[in-house]
Amino acid sequence: MDGNTTGQILLLIFLLSCSAFFSASETALMSISKIRLRHMAENNIKGARTVEKLVNNSNQLLSGILIGNNIVNIGASALATKLAMDFFGAAGVGIATAIMTVLVLVFGEITPKSLAANNSENISFKVSGLITFVIKLLGPVIFIFNKLTNLIIRLIIGRQDNEKPLITEEELKTMVDVSHEEGIIELNEKEMIENVFEFNSLKTKDIMTKRQDIVAININTTYEEIKNVFAKEQYSRIPVYKDDIDNIIGMLYVKDLFHYEGETPFKIEDYMREVFYTYENNSITKLFSSMQKNKITMAVVLNEYAGTEGILTTEDLVEEIIGDIVDELDEHTYYIEQISDKKYLVNGELRIEKLNKYLGTNLQSKYVTTIGGYITEKFGRFPEKGELIEVDNMKFTVKESGRNKIESLFIEIQ
Repeated sequence: MDGNTTGQILLLIFLLSCSAFFSASETALMSISKIRLRHMAENNIKGARTVEKLVNNSNQLLSGILIGNNIVNIGASALATKLAMDFFGAAGVGIATAIMTVLVLVFGEITPKSLAANNSENISFKVSGLITFVIKLLGPVIFIFNKLTNLIIRLIIGRQDNEKPLITEEELKTMVDVSHEEGIIELNEKEMIENVFEFNSLKTKDIMTKRQDIVAININTTYEEIKNVFAKEQYSRIPVYKDDIDNIIGMLYVKDLFHYEGETPFKIEDYMREVFYTYENNSITKLFSSMQKNKITMAVVLNEYAGTEGILTTEDLVEEIIGDIVDELDEHTYYIEQISDKKYLVNGELRIEKLNKYLGTNLQSKYVTTIGGYITEKFGRFPEKGELIEVDNMKFTVKESGRNKIESLFIEIQ
């Protein structure tokens, strides 16, 4: 074997190595996480911005890699054919084709791409500098090929929208599920994130306290009567109405009553605050923003005829994300206690939507928000202790009942 042949074999090995380099670069750079890359770039990790710049211009990156890879593969095939013909004559063409097919597949494609798929981040950082150089070197060629490719694509499928989001909502939800499955985030964190996604689609009517459950006071109510209402209900503020509940004219805060010294006749108008109104079909995202901006903690929800449909507090809004908030003034805990495999004990004031979420049921009502109210609605009257009713595949048994409401009940899923 003369020196010329040795040089050609070394050149062939070099070209195959270049093929492996381009294949590994393609897989690594096209599969690296853009979100993690953005995080590293913002934290000034060395080389991250170079990789991010390459990845953000994916058309140029892919064209540069493919052009480079094809150049070295064609060069390697031509050189291998020449070497084979020098040794085997005309039969060398077939031999070279067979050998190069195996070599390119094993060493130029499968092996480097498999390695890159499992080490995309590490390899991307190592190859980014050289790939950047190749793209600059092949700049004019890449430009021509990209223009030609874009023209063909437009002729076949029309103009494309290149402005795609970094990640879609569905992909983000999947990431949350996978993160929980792998132990990265806790169940309560997963639920809060899922609640954030649902938050944007909810309307005011979905989470408000409905009209029939509102505790309100008449403008003519006496000071002593008001104190008794606050003491009984344990609320920090209560709506004030004139004539009927459809005409709520103010909000009375319990702390404002401390300013009354009893020296003059009590007038509720002197202590109540302005009402914040919203409508039942308003987005709670926009409502939350408005309530924060105006430092409002309670809103009156109106229907299309400007009648009172319900009330809603900032606590209701926050609970949609983090779950129920129970403070030292709460008289009841709106619990769900599992008694057996398919039997539960629940508080009558538990919201229907919370029960649905916990049990995976689909109970719905246009008129009430609590499970106690829902069962009362189904009976058509206030049920007594021990009475039961079946709804769909569920059996409800009243455990305790007070005056005009169900305190607690058993739920059995059949």
